[in-house]
Amino acid sequence: MNTPVTNRLRLLKAILVVMIVSVSCPPASGAGLWYPSGARQAGLDHCSVALGGFWSVQNNQAGMAMIKHLSMGMAYENRFLIPHTGTGDLAIIYPLKFGNIGASLSYFGYPLYHEMKLGLAYARSFGPKLRIGLQLDYLLTALGEGYGKRSNVTFALGIQSDVTDKLTLGLWVFNPVRVKLSDYANEKIPAVFRFGLAYHFSPRLLATAEVEKNTAFQPVILRGGVEYVIKEQFSFRVGVGTSGDVFSFGFGWHKKHLQFDIGTAMHQSLGFSPQSSLVFSF
Repeated sequence: MNTPVTNRLRLLKAILVVMIVSVSCPPASGAGLWYPSGARQAGLDHCSVALGGFWSVQNNQAGMAMIKHLSMGMAYENRFLIPHTGTGDLAIIYPLKFGNIGASLSYFGYPLYHEMKLGLAYARSFGPKLRIGLQLDYLLTALGEGYGKRSNVTFALGIQSDVTDKLTLGLWVFNPVRVKLSDYANEKIPAVFRFGLAYHFSPRLLATAEVEKNTAFQPVILRGGVEYVIKEQFSFRVGVGTSGDVFSFGFGWHKKHLQFDIGTAMHQSLGFSPQSSLVFSF
């Protein structure tokens, strides 16, 4: 039986979850901010803006233009090993004659406090060295027990350019218009800007780095990671960053039309955030 005291305790618990995520680790989900999706990216300390692959559908839609087959994927992150701060992702990419389209769903939280992002994206190559992607996002933030919810519509724009056969530059902008989250204190969903590069020293060795600035977190965030491919099927990854995650690492396995990755980052105060992802291509 729900009582006023029980309801207040549940609300307090929901507020505590939000505080853990948005105060202790500002760039994470919370108040409209989302980490890059995919366990490969998690192993590289969430470097993503200059990388291709399936999870470009969430991280930099320009990379979707490189996908040649119908692909579907799912991912889950257990942030700080706290059940209430988990994030789940589902996505699909469908190649067309002129460009690719993608759809994605992200869900963070639990019934008393949750956020959801629905995205519809389109990406296309403009010549052999330039790719551009655009995504429309529907954002929902809700408190349970009848405390209300708020929805918004915004967009993300991504660009990738292959400067050479080995070097790729990437730029991604999310919510530059800063849509309003709440009338209280004129609270707005932050804008996020990422710029980075990926360099292939060889077919087996990749290094990537990026810089992020978002309007909710004052310092500029720096990230970097290295990926080494072993026997074409196995990958090992490590990363470092300045967002509170001291280091990260992960592994990947690829076989024909199936890709499985696991990765985790370690926060200096809150511990590990393991993530796994699975992608099918047809």
